[in-house]
Amino acid sequence: MKILFITFHKDDEKKKPNFYKFADYMCDLTLHGFRELYGADVIDYPGSWQLYKDEALKRKLDKNIIFGKGFTYTNILNDFDKIDRSDIENKIKSNYFDLIVYGSIRRSNLFFDQAINSKSKIIFIDGHDDTLIDKNYLKHGVYFKRELQENIASVKSISFAVPKSKILKSVDNEPADLIAPLIPGRSKTYIYDTEDEYYKMYQKSIFAITYKKTGWDCMRHYEILMNGCIPLFLDIESCPKKIMEDMPKQRLIEIKNRFQYIFNSENPFKIFIKKFQKKTIIIDYLKYKFGSKLNISNFLKKNTDVFEIKNNLLNYTKEKLTTEVLAKKILKELN
Repeated sequence: MKILFITFHKDDEKKKPNFYKFADYMCDLTLHGFRELYGADVIDYPGSWQLYKDEALKRKLDKNIIFGKGFTYTNILNDFDKIDRSDIENKIKSNYFDLIVYGSIRRSNLFFDQAINSKSKIIFIDGHDDTLIDKNYLKHGVYFKRELQENIASVKSISFAVPKSKILKSVDNEPADLIAPLIPGRSKTYIYDTEDEYYKMYQKSIFAITYKKTGWDCMRHYEILMNGCIPLFLDIESCPKKIMEDMPKQRLIEIKNRFQYIFNSENPFKIFIKKFQKKTIIIDYLKYKFGSKLNISNFLKKNTDVFEIKNNLLNYTKEKLTTEVLAKKILKELN
């Protein structure tokens, strides 16, 4: 299958690449999934060069200007210059492509007029954090929306995924922390400069706190899971049905309910945004503050199935949450 994947990246070396601050995870991860399935038959245009190990090195990619320092979604492809990106417009007109994917349709609709007048099937991907849908595109192809709340027959849900090469092979059986040191929303805990350090922090923790920020779907949820850590997902029961459909939400609700007291063993003012705080949390915290201290050793003695939970979640991630599975799901909806 010949696939044209339109990205929103502007390939202009004369300008500072400030667009990296607005990197589109959904676009880049979906591209990776299609490349996993079809290799060089997938042409990304203008070219998401920060995803390629060789090109990122060649252009001296500065990860400090990239959102999330590029963890998980950069350096996941090879051979940037081996992709034939020539004469794209004429290839569209001559029906060279079986499928045209707009990886970030609200950022770029490059060659749109040519695409809708070709015989190629068209996919539109909207990975924005908001719930808006650009209905101008619905009659021209299949529209995939990340933060989907409306019931529209021609709009399908889509969620983040992770490259299978990044997923931990096996769970670390000697954790150092009960709760991962990184607390979302607390900038002073964002201390990890390399991807390995960041991953190791989750690998050496039993639990990690996560929650909805701008949107429900967040790379952090997946990075916790792929590193063999158990997400303690605040307010997960409020997540709309069509958002994060592939995430094991019911299992995460059960985990949160069972281990709710873990939150209360720590200072709630440090780990909670106010909207999650309740009076009972403060009371429980005071009980733990002046009572026995919760530690890993005592916790593991009382919860002998924790590593089974970790392994089950890690296996689920390998089977259900990879970019390859994401691409297959999109193609299934297209058919």
